[in-house]
Amino acid sequence: MEKDKISTFSMLLSQEITNLQRFVIKNPLGSDEFWSEWQSKAGEIIVTKAAIKRAFKLYADTLTEEEKLKLTSLLEAYKEISSYLELLRQTALKIKGIDAANWDIFDGLEGSDNEDSQI
Repeated sequence: MEKDKISTFSMLLSQEITNLQRFVIKNPLGSDEFWSEWQSKAGEIIVTKAAIKRAFKLYADTLTEEEKLKLTSLLEAYKEISSYLELLRQTALKIKGIDAANWDIFDGLEGSDNEDSQI
């Protein structure tokens, strides 16, 4: 039984890694291709966050605790990915000699609203 749990967990973890690997940027830092890929991935995170928050808001009363936990966990994963993308952005800009302020991709567009504390 314990072996089955480990096997199931390993499979789920492998699936999550595969799902999130699409956010790895493969183009050279600072190249036009890098910026295009970066913009696409940052946009996907912003849109996905908005969709998850909207779904949570619309269906909060009908979601199970497990579903709520999954949504919260998914948001946390996207927040970590946005930190990775910001690190790449900062590095690419520094290579070009530009010292730009840190931008929070994940929360930067919304400011500090209290709705996030519900999720």
